[in-house]
Amino acid sequence: MVHNIFNNYRQRMVAITDGVFAIAMTILVLEIAAPAVSEITSGAALNEYFITYLIPSILIYFLSFYIVYNFWENTVILYNFTKVSNDVLSLNVLTMATVCLTPFATGFLFNFYNYTLVNVFFSLLIMVTSLLYIVMFIILVRDNYSEYFKKKDEIKTVIDKKHDDGIELDNLRIYARGVVLTLFYLLLSPFITSIISLVLAFFSPLASIASFVLILILRFAIRMKRSTKDQLVNIELTDEERELVDNIRQSIYGED
Repeated sequence: MVHNIFNNYRQRMVAITDGVFAIAMTILVLEIAAPAVSEITSGAALNEYFITYLIPSILIYFLSFYIVYNFWENTVILYNFTKVSNDVLSLNVLTMATVCLTPFATGFLFNFYNYTLVNVFFSLLIMVTSLLYIVMFIILVRDNYSEYFKKKDEIKTVIDKKHDDGIELDNLRIYARGVVLTLFYLLLSPFITSIISLVLAFFSPLASIASFVLILILRFAIRMKRSTKDQLVNIELTDEERELVDNIRQSIYGED
């Protein structure tokens, strides 16, 4: 009975999360303000509006839209884990709160993109959201791979020494080559980008904004590089573990 209630709560949380992301992504475009007729009194004024406001705003809009989409995609992947605890659901609420701030931060950028403080605020917001996803990931891996951790020595012997891209993650107590490591890389990409953007904000606000293109580049590169390596070769997994790995892989690569 308790299990059914929790599953129902989880499904409702997924639904409201999708709704929050849909609204946030829609509101982003509404932050672009059209000028009043009284403000545009000549062709020169219209040209200035296009160059100094509209074109930068549209570019910032597309970057911000992809960032929010990236976070939604992270949510979809993380919810493919079989066991989702109350801790994760609580963190997800905080994540939705930071996502809801993104349209405001984006609107701030539209008007003051050449100011350092505004870029710092936007970068910090993306950094906090990214950290929340990483913490959720750590909790989910801990809860879902408790049995998998016991196979650590077996996994070590299976990894091909010529392509040893496994990594010891002490905080996760896992040594693995596969979809979990790829997921960690994907979640790490916006965090790394936000740090780069934060540093650049003090030197060049425009470069700070442009640096978020790295999220798209890194996620594409990670998928391309890891797609043929995300396999737990010759490792005996339970049906539940195999289903978990397959679900996450399908979410990452869109494969059956």
